[in-house]
Amino acid sequence: MIGSIILRLALPVCVGMALTSAVPAALSQTVPGPDSPERAAFDAADTNHDGKVGKEELAKDAAAGFAGLDTDGDGKLTAAELGPHSDAQFRHVDANGDGVLTFEEVMANKMEGFAAADTDKDGGLSFEEMVLGVQAEEKEFP
Repeated sequence: MIGSIILRLALPVCVGMALTSAVPAALSQTVPGPDSPERAAFDAADTNHDGKVGKEELAKDAAAGFAGLDTDGDGKLTAAELGPHSDAQFRHVDANGDGVLTFEEVMANKMEGFAAADTDKDGGLSFEEMVLGVQAEEKEFP
């Protein structure tokens, strides 16, 4: 479960996302509730329990999620290991175009998304910022 929302950030990761003040207000109506799987995953990633997921927390959670998906243990994720995903999204994250995703590729993309989703620029993602970032990614890579 930890990787569910966190790894969704790993793929498109808000590439080119520019949230305006109007977008969060409009999307905030669809933020999952306190008992949702998304909230549980966020809370698990927020290891210091400050209500934000910082870069270090995100990286630790992403590493655990990556390892869980890397079923053959080769340090790379294939399209088959990822399961259902957008081909365009996969190609974007696959920076060197070799048909597999390394943890470095995923993290580079994830950090771009982190910066874009951190709309208040405080160095951490609130639950709402993370959800809004994922929603924006889903629009960019349906």
